[in-house]
Amino acid sequence: MVPTRNPALVALVVALLTGCGQTADDLFSNLNGTGSQASTEAPASGAEAPHPDMPPNHADHQRARQPFEMSPGDEGRARRLAAEVEPALGELSRRGRTAPADVRTTLIRLAAPYRVTVDVLSRGSGAGRAAGSSYGVWIGETACITGAVTEDRVWVEVDGPCPETGCLPPAPAH
Repeated sequence: MVPTRNPALVALVVALLTGCGQTADDLFSNLNGTGSQASTEAPASGAEAPHPDMPPNHADHQRARQPFEMSPGDEGRARRLAAEVEPALGELSRRGRTAPADVRTTLIRLAAPYRVTVDVLSRGSGAGRAAGSSYGVWIGETACITGAVTEDRVWVEVDGPCPETGCLPPAPAH
């Protein structure tokens, strides 16, 4: 009796044995501990090699948190306005008025005609949750003033918008 051949099984076995273009020496070189575990591929042009303590694809997972570049004109306007925003939000913080409605009113007064976004602060959890607001102010086309206000602290940063959240600060990553 002649065994029947299953073409899919034959293709799978051939693919496994060929190792997707690797030689047998490449496939089995580390089984006896003599091969290197490090990748021989160089990082893409301009990309840094991953830190050994970082999980795989860390840079890809953090890309949404990396702001875009600012134009010099927008950055200058944002820095001037941030110098006015910080003391005004500091006064709100001292008075315990950190709710989104209070922060929005103050920012709209200071930042008109720029677009203002204010949301409930989502930092911490349970008893350690910080009550307050996070905010973002679009300056021109490329700059943002972002930050947060709690009764304990005021954050004010000038940066470009983030790819997924615009001028609102991205939610904390795990």
